Amino acid sequence: MAIERFIWTHHAEGKCLRRLLDRAAVERAIRDGHSDRQINHGEAEWLIYGLLADGRRFEVVYDHPHGADNAAVRIVSVWDY
Repeated sequence: MAIERFIWTHHAEGKCLRRLLDRAAVERAIRDGHSDRQINHGEAEWLIYGLLADGRRFEVVYDHPHGADNAAVRIVSVWDY
């Protein structure tokens, strides 16, 4: 099933604002990279990497599915490096 919805935690929203990360780029990275995701050994199930238009790289951890909704992703945290 395709990812249709993104639920952002307050934590993840705050990280995007503080680090000037583009939310649309984060969501696009999840959609594009979901089939190649890695298991995350922390607070969220999955980990992927993305690239911003300005060349910065970022990581995002998320849960999928979100509850019983296979079309939804819950974004737990994001950071650049």
